[in-house]
Amino acid sequence: MRDEMKSVELDSILDRIKLKNTTRIGYVLPLIISIPPKTAWGGLMTVPFFVYLVMMMFNLTENPPLPNYFAWTTIVQIAAILFLIWSVVYLRKEKTEGLVTSGPYRFVRHPQYLSVIILSTFMTTHSVWLLQYTNGRGWLNIDGTRILWLLMLTAYAVIAVIEEMHLQKNFDSQWGEYRNRVGFLIPFFKYKSYSVEMLSGIIIPYAILEILLSLTALTA
Repeated sequence: MRDEMKSVELDSILDRIKLKNTTRIGYVLPLIISIPPKTAWGGLMTVPFFVYLVMMMFNLTENPPLPNYFAWTTIVQIAAILFLIWSVVYLRKEKTEGLVTSGPYRFVRHPQYLSVIILSTFMTTHSVWLLQYTNGRGWLNIDGTRILWLLMLTAYAVIAVIEEMHLQKNFDSQWGEYRNRVGFLIPFFKYKSYSVEMLSGIIIPYAILEILLSLTALTA
């Protein structure tokens, strides 16, 4: 009886630690991304994804292999990585000419963030499936894994809006025409309100994640 009580107390302590760590990330990320000095801004843009990757790497202590029907998701993730590389290289090459609106930027205004969102969406799907349907174990539970991804997604939506306010000041009418023509974080989804665009950049990927999780549940 005492051993059972000790086990319950230990589980309760671990749950409180998990909650505290997840909450801290929610406080830290907005603080980091709210300081956009030009010399450090490029590095700060990688912080949300870096934090997500580190926490996901240490999440699953036992990581069984994914079933064969997940193979198609690997192809999508590779495509997302290639799109990310193309976006970074293209921006470095073209940004000296002014506002970049061609190449990957003709599909979406923030192709690098879109690539990260796609990649992390499938990573989150894999992790949740392993936690729910196999003996995969992690310090983050299923809800914690979802929250971590959602925090990263929210961070990038906020960063994208901050960037756009800066671009609007620098390019004025040229930026306005580009914004009216090209989607924010999701291709074809563009609105006049920054708030609506930011929310769509969060809600649509989250809906896609839930659809993916529902589909994978059918094959469990």
